[in-house]
Amino acid sequence: MHRFLLSTLCLAALARSTPLPQVKKSCQRYTLPLNITSLNLKWALEPLETNEGAAAYNTQTGRRDAQSVFHPVTLPTTPETAIYTISGTFCQPTSGGNGTVLLATHGGGYDRSYWHPSIQPESYSFVDYAVAQGYPIFYYDRLGLGQSEMVSGYVAQSSIHASIIKELIKLLRSDKFGSPASKVALIGHSMGSAYSNSVLNSDPGLVDAAILTGIAYNITSKGIADQAKQSRLAKLQNPLKWGDLDGGWTVWVDVYSNIENFFKAPFYDREVVQWAEDNKQPSALMEGISIQITNFSSPDFTGPVMIMSGEYDFIVCGGYCPGVLEEKTTAVFPASKNLVTYVQPGSGHGINFAVR
Repeated sequence: MHRFLLSTLCLAALARSTPLPQVKKSCQRYTLPLNITSLNLKWALEPLETNEGAAAYNTQTGRRDAQSVFHPVTLPTTPETAIYTISGTFCQPTSGGNGTVLLATHGGGYDRSYWHPSIQPESYSFVDYAVAQGYPIFYYDRLGLGQSEMVSGYVAQSSIHASIIKELIKLLRSDKFGSPASKVALIGHSMGSAYSNSVLNSDPGLVDAAILTGIAYNITSKGIADQAKQSRLAKLQNPLKWGDLDGGWTVWVDVYSNIENFFKAPFYDREVVQWAEDNKQPSALMEGISIQITNFSSPDFTGPVMIMSGEYDFIVCGGYCPGVLEEKTTAVFPASKNLVTYVQPGSGHGINFAVR
């Protein structure tokens, strides 16, 4: 894809140190009912109702022998079908665009504003940068978050999210948003990268290229990260904001936990950190469980792939990605025409909000 121009696009956008020029774009919001069929895990424990229960759950998942002694779910047996409503935004250049469309899936702790934040968009908007380079982009709220349909935290999981991405790709290749996309590139962050990667495993022919950020394939620090987040039940942490959610949705405790997991001193703007904290979103328990058993191996995907994480990513690299991020990527994408691994200097897990 033009010598993997998208790699250069993503790298330049996330590593830039100068403000963006004024971007001329046309954007439209969509509410999309999607018919989804997926193999889903089932919650096997009593629902969580207290923060004591959440703390006990974190302890269990963080045990070194958790895979053999802790069984919070049962495996799927038959496919399930449901209609889920997804809210997203399609932006394109007012002129000079090309036929390659980006499909951006955010990670845990954020909604679609991760890609186009209201704070200092001239410095942090990936949407504006992509459009300025001629790339239309569709970015959306993952199921259960933002303006997308609310679901149980015991239901939202990898298989459903991946199926949603597949349906969105099909819409991008149709005339739903105007001219059909000639090529589709997946852009992901963290959980969004995991779900995008799942599509490369199951349906490689749907995708032309992928840039996966905030992800690594030699993860040894999940238990540490869970403890550092000090998760609380979202409905108890902020009843006014999340009182309608069930106990399957959790959120980290405060801004310092946010900094510890998503940022790295001194490579951040404190006002941006506070914006991220004020706009943080909960994560579903089933999401974390399902990612652990998701098959990332994508032996049949031949398109270009970029794997990119922050130098000091605590969540996926245990606090230091050099020497870790590169491991196992070739085994995951053995047929990729152009596989690039890049460690972003001076960045934590929230790679889009680092400053240099």
